[in-house]
Amino acid sequence: MAATVSPQPLAMGELLQNPTDKPTNTNTNSNYVDKLNQAQSTINLSPTSLIPIEVVHVIPTLKNTLDERHDFSKEEVLHHAIVVKLSMGSPDLSILRSILTKFLGIKGHCLVGLLAQRKLLSLMDQYDDLVAELSRGVTYFMYNGKNHQIRIFLWTIGFNPKEETSRATVWILFPNLSTDFFAKRTFLSIDSAFGKPIVADKATEVRSRPSTARVRVIPDLMDKHPDRIQLQSVDKVTSRIIVEFQEVVYDNLPQYCTHHKHQGHDENKC
Repeated sequence: MAATVSPQPLAMGELLQNPTDKPTNTNTNSNYVDKLNQAQSTINLSPTSLIPIEVVHVIPTLKNTLDERHDFSKEEVLHHAIVVKLSMGSPDLSILRSILTKFLGIKGHCLVGLLAQRKLLSLMDQYDDLVAELSRGVTYFMYNGKNHQIRIFLWTIGFNPKEETSRATVWILFPNLSTDFFAKRTFLSIDSAFGKPIVADKATEVRSRPSTARVRVIPDLMDKHPDRIQLQSVDKVTSRIIVEFQEVVYDNLPQYCTHHKHQGHDENKC
């Protein structure tokens, strides 16, 4: 049964439409597949209609649309998923399952499984946990007297363990944004020009810092990143168009190497 939630992190203000489709926490000693099976055990499965296999140049081929890939992601409850990249010499998975959720301060239920060598897939049932973990980027935890680095990335469709996603979470600022543009619909529309908005900072939400609006968005690092947006307002009486140019400031926008598919530097510094 497909859930009706977004396969990517929900945008700021977007509600989880079907709160029953969540991963549930069970005994940390059971394996990841068992936990996913338990989470879906109450779903009444209807007969599965298979996608036809075609033969293309003698190779069996499964064809699907990107929309169908999104549907597959919904089924697997991946709208709250992150990839945790571990440093060399990190503890075993059984140990990581018991300490990571506490170290990261995850408040809701969380499933942790091995996705690839030194990479974990973490599914969370609370949106606030997702935002908090994506905001960390790089962090360290202590185990047996040693510091271990972890890097946190957004899970994306088509995950390749040999590459780092080109999507990142970044704070952007709008200095001296006219305060009427703090209205939710307009503000989210402005934000969407620079990435998918996931959360505004507290001062922006409560209007305690009207001089600057600040929001965290998910841009694609391979895209161009404009430093301003044009805001047009039409006077319906006179038909006069009022044009304003709003500056945008990126706070620590990561670089991306298209050669090595790695965040943190570009191909000129390889």
